[in-house]
Amino acid sequence: MSRVTKAVVSVVLVTLWSVTGISAEESALGNLIDFSRVLGLYYGDPEPELLEAYDYIVVGAGPAGSVVANRLTEDPEVTVLLLEIGKAEIPLIQQVPGLFVTQALTDYNFGYLTERQRKACLGLVDQRCAWHQGRGLGGSTIINDMLYTRGNRRDFDYWNVTGNPGWSYEEVLPYFLKSEDAKIKDFGNNGFHNKGGFLPIEDAAYRSPLVKALIKSSEKVGLPYVDYNGYEQTGSSYAQFTLRKGRRMSAGAAFLQPISERKNLHILTRAWVSKVLFEGNSAEGVTYMRNKKTYHTKAKREVILSGGTFGSAKLLMLSGIGPQDHLRELGIKVVRNLPVGETLYDHPAVLGPVFTASNLNDGNENSNSFLSLPNLMQYLQGQGPMSSALAEGFAFFRSPFALYPDPNWPDVELLQLFINPGDDATPAAMKYFRINNETMEQYFKPLYHKRAFMFLSVLLHSTTKGSLRLKSTNPFDHPEFRYQYFDDDRDLEALVYAMKTAVKITSQKPFRDLGVKLYQNKLPGCKHLTFNSHEYWRCHAMTLTYVGYHFVGTCKMGPRTDRTAVVDHRLRVHGLRKLRVADVGIIPEAPSGHTQAYAYMIGEKAADMIKQDNYQRWR
Repeated sequence: MSRVTKAVVSVVLVTLWSVTGISAEESALGNLIDFSRVLGLYYGDPEPELLEAYDYIVVGAGPAGSVVANRLTEDPEVTVLLLEIGKAEIPLIQQVPGLFVTQALTDYNFGYLTERQRKACLGLVDQRCAWHQGRGLGGSTIINDMLYTRGNRRDFDYWNVTGNPGWSYEEVLPYFLKSEDAKIKDFGNNGFHNKGGFLPIEDAAYRSPLVKALIKSSEKVGLPYVDYNGYEQTGSSYAQFTLRKGRRMSAGAAFLQPISERKNLHILTRAWVSKVLFEGNSAEGVTYMRNKKTYHTKAKREVILSGGTFGSAKLLMLSGIGPQDHLRELGIKVVRNLPVGETLYDHPAVLGPVFTASNLNDGNENSNSFLSLPNLMQYLQGQGPMSSALAEGFAFFRSPFALYPDPNWPDVELLQLFINPGDDATPAAMKYFRINNETMEQYFKPLYHKRAFMFLSVLLHSTTKGSLRLKSTNPFDHPEFRYQYFDDDRDLEALVYAMKTAVKITSQKPFRDLGVKLYQNKLPGCKHLTFNSHEYWRCHAMTLTYVGYHFVGTCKMGPRTDRTAVVDHRLRVHGLRKLRVADVGIIPEAPSGHTQAYAYMIGEKAADMIKQDNYQRWR
């Protein structure tokens, strides 16, 4: 297939997926036509001759599960069955970074929604935020924005001193490095990056003049240029991505495709695990459904749950591990009374502030100029705007509402994008963010023929805590979420501070030279308030609420004495044998980084602990 043909096919497929509905709420084209059977990523025999028992069963092929499966099968004598609900990604369209918002409109997304919000998401459809969570070989790394942020070293030192030995920064850094094959121009040799791993970490091949202005302007307000994945996080920087030569590299592409010839790893897609099987307090296997049949497979050594923050917690409760009163209400036999799902954190965020740039003529005015043939041809060379994930640069700093007293532990993040939702002529951005018609038409659409961009203002250390419960005993039902953004007003105030800081940064000369001005069209629902006042920005945050999709805590890691903990420091489920959880659900508090990087590290560390505890041969 020629490069031009590939470009044309990509645009046709993406356009079709963009104008169909989101997976969980409407009919997506991916549900009607399974392109992955022809165009999907090759990961080995899709219908292997299955064994009656495997050494390990790994449930979920997200970033952590893919790493665990890869590392355990380095020993050719060890057998692993990797079970994934979704299917293989389609590189032709899903590896295009600049089109990532369309991926959430396909059946690679579970399409979860929050409960109706009281103080947030007021400008979104039904006052409910989207909670995007990926499924398929790679999990959420198939549909995310590819940003790679490890957080702050103090996160891990805090985990360590609160009853989780082995999780200090000094001890987890080698696992971040183990995965990496980094090509970072300015910081590649600072001792905090590595080469030769499975996971490419790269600078974006394309940078707009806006992100260069961000770095220079941030320095003028006291935020130095730093490697935010280095020793200190406070400051500004160009974003680092899980890209290879301008193309998305999901966990499946990075960790599973290169080992597709391993005979001791069997990967089953479209396999819906419904229960962990027990003999006494020992996990002995799983039950899963595939092609309308039910299967039972034994695990000789361990069952490892890597279904993500929602999936692993849901499976534990369906298997009888969770709050006993809740399980008994549903008629589920209690295997172990544990606080599964009782802790749930996310990163609340805001779409905005929004700015115009009258002196910027970079060809990125809207989707018509963005999806141009020249840009497509540049993308095929690994260059140009379509090789960018639209997000470009970060600023990390501390608000007056920070939870932790350490002045070098930032609690807020500004993420600069070189576009805004009003740039999109298709319904993709509107559906991705769930922006309602009134807000889109009155606030964003007037920007379609103007050069405009925005920040995402993100709170890293949220004080709002939610929970997850089962809706029923039906394994195909979504969980029931109980989470109200801004239940603690400090979260809202911290985001207002972040937005005001964005206004301060963009008032500096590097931005002024680009003709950057604050967009002063008032949001529907906030028109009665004085623009740019404190109360206006509070209203803006409650109206255009965004979320980080960085859900953690449902299988919280902690010592047995911690009544909120589900797994111990070696990720073993408390009180049970041969059962671990290895995904970001074990993270005990809202982290200082995006969870993708954490997931890879957790997978690497979990694999080593599993090998140690099972006396497995090391490579």
